[in-house]
Amino acid sequence: MIDDRALGHTVTVRLPKGLLLVALTATLTLAAGDALATGSGGGDTGGGDPGDFTSAWFIAPLPNAAYEGAPVTIDAEIGVHQGTDGDPLATVEVFVGGESIGSQPCADGCTFPDIELGKGVHLFELVADTGFSTSVSVYVDEDPPQDPVDTGQDEDGGATSEGGGEGGNGCSVGDQPISPWALMTLPLLLLIPGVRRRD
Repeated sequence: MIDDRALGHTVTVRLPKGLLLVALTATLTLAAGDALATGSGGGDTGGGDPGDFTSAWFIAPLPNAAYEGAPVTIDAEIGVHQGTDGDPLATVEVFVGGESIGSQPCADGCTFPDIELGKGVHLFELVADTGFSTSVSVYVDEDPPQDPVDTGQDEDGGATSEGGGEGGNGCSVGDQPISPWALMTLPLLLLIPGVRRRD
């Protein structure tokens, strides 16, 4: 315990009720808004996450992959995410330069082996039985573009989906909302001018 008489002055803290009420209301509003934005996280309602769409992508070749020494033989490896949107992916068909190289079951991912490519730019397109599609360009003895804008594709590989959820179209959404505790400190900073020292 500090003896105020020994210090020679007293410290008084005054908080105007209006300022305190504004700070408290702002803090609760921000915290409640963040809680609504992130959801309750409760039990499974059977509907799943409305943003968790089934999708597929090329693990190999990568977008704008460059190979030297035509002709080259590569494997097209497909990755699959079975979302909770209620539309499971069962089969995938792969096209190279507009020509089908085959279709196969691909619920957990699959590989289309031994695809021979000559010199030039080759468009690999993946079309799933769900209507989802994506594509990547491959360069054999050609220079890939330096700027992703020159490819005519989105940075995510040009993914599209019937029902429209994949593919971003240039949008970027953060993974996590701002912490409510970080937001709560902002209104509390308004209280600092209310603290006064008297000599």
